[in-house]
Amino acid sequence: MSSNEPYLITGAGTDVQPRLEIRDLIEKQPKQFTLFVLAWNEIRDPKYDPPAARYFDQASIHGRPYERWRGDPKANPKGGLKGKSCAIATINVSIYGMSPAGSRSVTFLVAILFPTWHRPSLMLLEQSIWEAAKKHAEKFAQDDPDQASAWREAANKLRFPYWDWTNPEKHDFKFPEVLRQPKVEVETPKGLEKHENPLYSYDFGEELPSGDAGFRDVSNREFLPKAPGDKQRKGPVLKALFGQWKRTYRWPTHNHQEGDENPTEQFDKLDSYLNQKPAPNNPYPDGSWKDLKRQVGLLFQYPEDLDESDGVYAWDAFSNTGAESQPKENDWKNAGDNHYWKIAKKLKGKASLEQPHNLVHLLVGGLGHMMNNDYASFDPVFFLHHCNVDRILAFWEYAYPKYFMGHDGYKDKNDVHRQFEQPRGKFGWGDGPLYLKGDTPLTPFRKADGSYWTSDDARWGSKVPKNYTYEDIELGKKILDPLGPEDVSARLSLSLSHETPSDAIADSTQQRFELQCPQAQNLQVESARGCLQKLFGFNPVVARQNGIKKLGGPKLVYPENEKEPYTSGGRDPIVDFRCFVVRIRVDPYAFGTSYVVKLGFNVVDPTGQTTLSGHIGSAAILGRSEDTECDACQGRREAGAKSVYNIMIPHGVITNLALHSGEMQVVPLLLKALSGQIELPGGHPVANTPITLPADATPIPKELLPEITLHSSAIQALDDGTGYAKDQAQDHAPLTPYEPYDWQYHADLFPNWALV
Repeated sequence: MSSNEPYLITGAGTDVQPRLEIRDLIEKQPKQFTLFVLAWNEIRDPKYDPPAARYFDQASIHGRPYERWRGDPKANPKGGLKGKSCAIATINVSIYGMSPAGSRSVTFLVAILFPTWHRPSLMLLEQSIWEAAKKHAEKFAQDDPDQASAWREAANKLRFPYWDWTNPEKHDFKFPEVLRQPKVEVETPKGLEKHENPLYSYDFGEELPSGDAGFRDVSNREFLPKAPGDKQRKGPVLKALFGQWKRTYRWPTHNHQEGDENPTEQFDKLDSYLNQKPAPNNPYPDGSWKDLKRQVGLLFQYPEDLDESDGVYAWDAFSNTGAESQPKENDWKNAGDNHYWKIAKKLKGKASLEQPHNLVHLLVGGLGHMMNNDYASFDPVFFLHHCNVDRILAFWEYAYPKYFMGHDGYKDKNDVHRQFEQPRGKFGWGDGPLYLKGDTPLTPFRKADGSYWTSDDARWGSKVPKNYTYEDIELGKKILDPLGPEDVSARLSLSLSHETPSDAIADSTQQRFELQCPQAQNLQVESARGCLQKLFGFNPVVARQNGIKKLGGPKLVYPENEKEPYTSGGRDPIVDFRCFVVRIRVDPYAFGTSYVVKLGFNVVDPTGQTTLSGHIGSAAILGRSEDTECDACQGRREAGAKSVYNIMIPHGVITNLALHSGEMQVVPLLLKALSGQIELPGGHPVANTPITLPADATPIPKELLPEITLHSSAIQALDDGTGYAKDQAQDHAPLTPYEPYDWQYHADLFPNWALV
């Protein structure tokens, strides 16, 4: 490949092979793992050829140092988006007559292209590793003729692995060992050998990128108001020494406000966030695997009965936390009845793929590279994490084949047609916003014919080959219907060909889904999403029955339903249950860095003697520092863009609160019990929500406050043909998807915030 030719992304290999979970790759395919380690180490060489396949060059696409990727030297996309790619689709303003020092980036985070842009980005690394692995396999084949075919087959089948952070059993409920070991042992024709572990860290070398777009130390902004006497009060300032650290770090130690030039990695803290055990007063501890799994479960609660033309609203809510087409908080207080509002009410409380994605970044990073999007992609775990995000995306596309961004934008609450937009910021690489749609070029990634990948191409059901899939998911009674009397199982299998036309996916999905249940008479009403809900922990019947058993007689009292269940298709209500959701709308740039809004609880017993407290869930806001030169990030900051998160309150928490306090009215109970906290990366608290604001409390500036509201919905499900009673609580979990309905707004939360 000459320096003037693009590096075409056609996929690894020539046929479709499954991507494996990293532990399965290590234990079940040791030859593939050997080739993976050697190949990834090889493409880290700063002299590796072709330059476009070098790891540093690929990681730089996502952020600093904002250099044109050498795999797209001409950088002139057809269709109007000019420029190069950097930081999730970038523009090099030098092509507009400005100097190379004017290169800036345009990120598609918090935008409808977020999931689809990362698909060819992962394929790029997968392909470059596969190309290097083929060379190693051929050498091993010559050194070990008896195993020649095995090594060649291993290379052919090698695909990039994912880290399944929704399945803690895979790694003994710990941060995976292979991600924390500097060296790794691999099988070669000469026997077992130790090599540098490419999954552990990335070494930048002695000279870090410098200059205006180079690496630099970052810290959060000082946000406290001035004290009397016009003196600046100092808030917590946490430094990440990205301009000094010679390699990537996860949870580095921090020396007060100065950072640590030679930090050690605090894997014990990372483990403590992931591995806290459920307790009676805290069934979903902070950072736990269950917290992440539950956030993924929320993704499969979207209705499936929207018209295809309205699927754009579902895609917008799912694909990113910006939720550009969704109503704002104040709009909900005066909701209308037109078509827009009917769709909005069906999508209320639905979660975004970015939500668990962001939380993993902050859980793994601490104050290290993963917590800042200008540097995150240099940490190798970034790509294993995004591979799992891509897997979740693939199953979402499987469950909701009709929903996508389309080409025509959407109509707002006033029936005005609008396009999805990417704002352009202060660096001035163009005038006006960039419109985002299915055929927007996903720069800098070019496919086999030399044109740019688009979201239409990246879509799971498109005809453009990608040469990978994911392994089938098998589910049994323990997940699907743990309290029911009969055995049941299901198997979900993604299309292996990627050649199913998108308009036919809905028909082909049923052919790839199997359900075995002896007592069910109406199997066709089941779908993949019902199983995926339960796989990722959303099973209201089981939660309700466990709660009834725990309460031992008293019953929770919910608001009366204002709406009847949807009548189409024989849906029945899940009686004696409502799902409570806290909606959080935040300024993602409030603190000049990434941060977390945590939802917790505190409640006293009737005697006032004991307090029950714990954690419910987290909204992780992943960002860049204030001095970032990501143009779209600055554009969104200037436009006052907000991000939206939804946290479901587990029914087990509500049960525990009621049992401890004696209060059975759920809404008053939650209004008394809920609490909030804001933390900076590394678990450093900034502000919390006291019940009453102390006289000497330092108030948090109002412009930094998140908008937090409480909502609830009733739940229904299609009749699955098993003949259970519809008007009383049953142990049997329906073998059909759960559907929220009757959304109700209850209250604005947390009028009082104080700085810690």
